[in-house]
Amino acid sequence: MEKNNIFAIIATILLTSVIFFVPNSAASEELTGGMAPIHLNMKEAANLSPETWGDLTKEATKDNPPRSWTSQLLDQGRTREWKDVGTWTASEGINFDISLSSPIKFNLWWRETNQGQDDSYDAQVQYRFRLNIDGVDSAYYTDSNGDDFTEHECAETEPCQWLGETNSLNVTSATKGTTFEIKIEYRAYSDIEIYYDNSSFDSGVMLSSTGIKFGNSQINGQEINFNFVQSWNTDIREAIIGNFLTLTLAGIDLINSEQPNGYPKIEEGVTYEFNGTDIKSTKITWYVDDEYAKLDQTVISFSLARVGSITPQIQINVADILIEGGGPAEDEGLLGLPGFEFITVISALAFTTFIRRKV
Repeated sequence: MEKNNIFAIIATILLTSVIFFVPNSAASEELTGGMAPIHLNMKEAANLSPETWGDLTKEATKDNPPRSWTSQLLDQGRTREWKDVGTWTASEGINFDISLSSPIKFNLWWRETNQGQDDSYDAQVQYRFRLNIDGVDSAYYTDSNGDDFTEHECAETEPCQWLGETNSLNVTSATKGTTFEIKIEYRAYSDIEIYYDNSSFDSGVMLSSTGIKFGNSQINGQEINFNFVQSWNTDIREAIIGNFLTLTLAGIDLINSEQPNGYPKIEEGVTYEFNGTDIKSTKITWYVDDEYAKLDQTVISFSLARVGSITPQIQINVADILIEGGGPAEDEGLLGLPGFEFITVISALAFTTFIRRKV
């Protein structure tokens, strides 16, 4: 009888202790993040994506739009008309439903061509930008608006940035699968060239959306990680290479290229559900050399574009998304064995039942 009581006590202790190690799955399902700016960049092959090249030496794509001016006899005068610059489309629809809000900021890097700068005419460029969401005309900006118009010059060796902004947005949400596109027109009295698709010349459109959400952060020794999901697909390695996405400790950004070998680590993270659709998050892990650093006081600077672009970074305090006691056990099970908790609980229950039968 005493022997059975001892076994029963051991089984009870084992069962009780294991229950405390069962991870809190509800915490892993929480996401934070409201409206945040996202910039859709004009890419090669007329694509449109939030992705920016992390390689700062990559040359921008340069295009020469169709000539919009017509010369009169002996070029004694010129007329101009609106011409299409091009249309850029996010060919893949978004991954989950999002909300949208203004302002809408269009930007374009451009310059007057060398030949144009050598003629006797100023370019006097005007632009028209249109944002279409799922084929619906959703936002529009023009430099030519009745008597209130603007003309632009860039007779420089390096491109200038044109900016146009509107608070008029005809839609407030977008469902899974929605596509986005921008259409650009211009007119000028001289030839121009446009630049896009690198980190410096990031032409495109910026708007606010709930297209980026943040999951939990965990601290394990000198490692710190966090999960996030994004409605538009991007290769997050580019943001890591370009130091657009960094960890800030005591006001100093950790340089990603100076991290130990293998860090920052980019892995699949927790799966989240959006209206019946499972979305796999991305997990980023940094390593902090200073073993005395207060990792719970760090800040994640999240951006898909370079610092100094028209798109501000999102600042996330790790303490706000931190899982208490986070570590490998929550991802891999107790002692690093997947499913260990579940197996042990079942074994403990079976063992307790066996003891009771013996009594």
